[in-house]
Amino acid sequence: EASSYTKTETRPSSDRQLDCRSDRHQQQAWFSGILNNNDFTTTNPFLAKFLGSLDVLSEEKRAILSDSSLTETQKQEKLENLTLPGTSAKLEDLCLFFQFTPSSTVYGYTEFDLKPGGQNIPLCLQNIEEYCDLSRSFCLDTGIRRQMEAFKGGFNTVFSLSHVKMFTPQEFRLLLCGEMVPDWTRSDLLEYTEPKFGYTRDSPGFLNLVEVLVEMSGPERKNFLQFATGCSALPPGGLANLNPRLTVVRKEGEGGDSCLPSVNTCVHYLKLPEYSSKQVLRERLLQSTQEKGFHLN
Repeated sequence: EASSYTKTETRPSSDRQLDCRSDRHQQQAWFSGILNNNDFTTTNPFLAKFLGSLDVLSEEKRAILSDSSLTETQKQEKLENLTLPGTSAKLEDLCLFFQFTPSSTVYGYTEFDLKPGGQNIPLCLQNIEEYCDLSRSFCLDTGIRRQMEAFKGGFNTVFSLSHVKMFTPQEFRLLLCGEMVPDWTRSDLLEYTEPKFGYTRDSPGFLNLVEVLVEMSGPERKNFLQFATGCSALPPGGLANLNPRLTVVRKEGEGGDSCLPSVNTCVHYLKLPEYSSKQVLRERLLQSTQEKGFHLN
């Protein structure tokens, strides 16, 4: 298969070259098979996109080789004319080798052999599938084993991973991260929000706030929680388990409808002026939730 594409030139090894031979003899990691290409796309979108283009090129290569209507000479000609999707560049023009190069020097190394002698094995059409497989395996398995073992050890000191089996993935995410899309009803707000110091549950200003919060979209609710509590998510159980509970107090002073709400995030205090209408309250509250910094506190 396109054996004429194999190059023989070598490239000097980096002074900080790492060897992955020992990794290839390790037993299967406890997390092997959990991470997939969707996770790869999330964590390393640029490399995932590049490997995706190599997958397309590989499919084109296999289609040519399996085409029984072509002679061997015609197949070779078509292989020689293959280019990367959307470009005029051939695979060999990239001058890549069987190595992984991290995106930053913060990782402490500059190159990592995907297989023994990878620094001297150029990427070509003949080995494109192996290169893609080893690259993905390194990013989702062999290359992150030390970090995943450290995570496992640290997590086990707080909560034994053996007990996680009782939860579904959705339940465990809720346990760890809380309500990622805040959900509340009018009755939730009336029951679990405490009006004080100028407001009661019957105050027009407080009731207007309740209506505004109910009508908020998901992103607006997250912004409000970030503004009022310092966290954009609710704990498992929602407002009922927010501790301390959200407290709304009347903000006194000059300014009238031009005055903005302010907060004390440590104790979940929302200091709300008495606005002339629900619409003004909504506008000022949304304006405040989009502000950054402590000048509103």
